[in-house]
Amino acid sequence: MRGQRTFKTIIKESGLTATTRKGRNNTLLFKRNECLVARYYHYGNVKNRCYEDILRLLVTEFYLSPNTISGLIMEHTAQIQALKQKDPSLSYFQNRWPHLKW
Repeated sequence: MRGQRTFKTIIKESGLTATTRKGRNNTLLFKRNECLVARYYHYGNVKNRCYEDILRLLVTEFYLSPNTISGLIMEHTAQIQALKQKDPSLSYFQNRWPHLKW
């Protein structure tokens, strides 16, 4: 293919081929799960939605399957309990995740 030799000499021989870690970024997964738990709490306690509606909304927001979401909710029940005890105001959610509509 045209330009392939140039690519190989510039990229492959100049030492620019850094090894990258493959897989998932744990920091990003933690942030996603924290936001998912907050949305679950918000929909359940503030908006008074039923479990099926919450799952449907979270599936569309996070592009995860209902089984994955329910598993994550079960794994993070301690965080949900902490939110319930803290009883944060709407401004807490708006300040923490300003890109979402609360």
